[in-house]
Amino acid sequence: MSKSAQKILNTAEQLFNQQSFSAVGVDLIRDESGCSKTTLYTYFKNKQQLVAAVLQKRDTHFRQSLSDFVGDTQDLAALEKIFDWHVLWFQQDHFKGCLCVRAVGESSQQDHEILDLAQQHKRWLYGFIAQYTHNFKQPKAVTELCYNFLEGLMSRFLVDGFQAEIAEQNKQLMLNLIKSLQA
Repeated sequence: MSKSAQKILNTAEQLFNQQSFSAVGVDLIRDESGCSKTTLYTYFKNKQQLVAAVLQKRDTHFRQSLSDFVGDTQDLAALEKIFDWHVLWFQQDHFKGCLCVRAVGESSQQDHEILDLAQQHKRWLYGFIAQYTHNFKQPKAVTELCYNFLEGLMSRFLVDGFQAEIAEQNKQLMLNLIKSLQA
């Protein structure tokens, strides 16, 4: 990808995250990126294609970052690492929830590409969690539990702001529930 395309993509991602997809137009992206409208449309034929590219970029970064953070850990330790990675994300100043969910919320009913990208992202996270639950007696229940805890906290901390004590309470609750499924 050219430097211009990368600059447009990075600028669009930052603006979409800070504001919203509907509030950010191509003129603002053009102005903030320092690229011409012709250059923008050379790489992205319309705003929807740019939104899709941003979601793909964000998904790739998310997958790599989470995978690297979990590393070689397995089973319960890996599930704790997945939880901890999310807690670190929730505390970042630029945390505005899941960009994929926000994109679906702002897209039209006919925009199947955005929905498909968001579903792929969420299915990947679910599958990533599931790969560490195979050694549990109830792997599907453990996967569901972890996935739903993370998705719920993502919304809660977006609305209420991050609270370390709530994060720790939920982590302990999740771990205790997982352990109870082993009995």
